[in-house]
Amino acid sequence: MSAVTEPLSEDSEAAALSEDNGRLVVFDVSTVPDDPPEAEFYRHRPDMLHSARELLRRWDVMFTLAERDIRAQYKQAVLGVAWALLVPLVNLAMLSILASHVSGFTPGGHVPWLLWAYSGLLAWGLFGGAIGGGMNSLVANKALMAKSHFPRECFPLSQVLESAFGSLIALVPLIVLFGRYTYAPRLATLWSPLYLAIEIPFTLGLVFLVSSLVVTMRDLQQVVPIFMPLIMLITVLQPLAVEKHHVLTAHFITDPLFRVIYCVLNPAAAVLSNFRDSMLLGFGPQWEILIAGAIGSVGYLLLGYTVFKRLEVNFADLT
Repeated sequence: MSAVTEPLSEDSEAAALSEDNGRLVVFDVSTVPDDPPEAEFYRHRPDMLHSARELLRRWDVMFTLAERDIRAQYKQAVLGVAWALLVPLVNLAMLSILASHVSGFTPGGHVPWLLWAYSGLLAWGLFGGAIGGGMNSLVANKALMAKSHFPRECFPLSQVLESAFGSLIALVPLIVLFGRYTYAPRLATLWSPLYLAIEIPFTLGLVFLVSSLVVTMRDLQQVVPIFMPLIMLITVLQPLAVEKHHVLTAHFITDPLFRVIYCVLNPAAAVLSNFRDSMLLGFGPQWEILIAGAIGSVGYLLLGYTVFKRLEVNFADLT
């Protein structure tokens, strides 16, 4: 074996030997860069359309996970499925106590207060329940996620389905309240599927966003539960569309620009107000705030899903 020798520096530890085509070459290790070239770094660029199609193909996994969670949540509980009724009823009691301490606060107008407040809580329930459950969906299923190959979106989406199940059960107290006050829902309630079509993308987008960020920012597990009740109070108690009963909120309601910006940032407010005004007052969609809410809803979905797919490559390691 031939060898090529080159003069070594005074510091022999700064030199090394390598084999190159059967020859020993002496080189200075100080010339080796600390990091690989920028082009060698891995860049996770997911195909969003392909991921969405793959997710739709595995819809059965979402339902299986949702069924598992529903059974685990209610099977060993003393009250069972009644827990799905307890949460909105407790929130209704809290809102009633709060409203009783605000002088002149009668946002329901001629509509009974309990019916007005509970209808708002019902519209909020799907969104609030999905965020609360979906936030920890990836962290709580880290063992299953490490062994499975189906889309990671199935975990937060199963929590959305579970929240939808709870919302269906929560319809029972609403029906009871209608009978208690002999108050019938208006024909405009048939607009509800349109409002739901705006709320669902908003819910999915935030669930994707929060669940993926919690994996790397565990502080969100403490922050989100603090802010969600505050957002609920603002969204449920704030008349936004047709109702203008509370003098303290008059400017908030009548300022068109502020109202549109608010609905883009918080599409749940537009959905909730339209749902309540249609069901209880008989009004059709308030298109100005509804379109603003739809724009915000689609924006949240695109943002949340993009962030989720960008971060999913690290889920298995970080959980």
